Amino acid sequence: MQIVSETSDAYKNFVKSLDSEYSRIGYLRSFQQFMKFCKVDSYDQLLQIDLKRLEGIIRDYIIHMREDRKLAPASIANYCAAVSHFFEMNDITINWRKLKKFKGRLRRVIEGVPYTRDQIKTLVDNATLRDRCVILLMSSAGLRRGALPLLEGSSRCSRTIL
Repeated sequence: MQIVSETSDAYKNFVKSLDSEYSRIGYLRSFQQFMKFCKVDSYDQLLQIDLKRLEGIIRDYIIHMREDRKLAPASIANYCAAVSHFFEMNDITINWRKLKKFKGRLRRVIEGVPYTRDQIKTLVDNATLRDRCVILLMSSAGLRRGALPLLEGSSRCSRTIL
């Protein structure tokens, strides 16, 4: 299924209004999932759907994500953000207050319990010098897994430390 139609005004309104490249990538990926669910090939086709029918499709999409895909309400909210942004930027007003009630109650899926000092000590004792640096940096700064590659610094500073 070919979804990207960069000449479409609907597409331009959606994508060009996003400042961050990361947001653009995430929103496009999320919105393509929605288009696949709707069995629609172009952005303009979505704008032709009757408003009541469109709200029904979005409702069914939210229910599909909650019940079939077993996504957490926070994940569903992320997928809906892309859908909401698309229709908002193309001047279609959708009753999101009503639709958000289908997401379910927010619940914590992953426990946010930090490692204990003993657990960190065990990791450091069994790690190489390079891994010790990573473990201590992450534990002292409260970094999540995957945040380390996103850190930037001057090359002069990083040479001095290592």
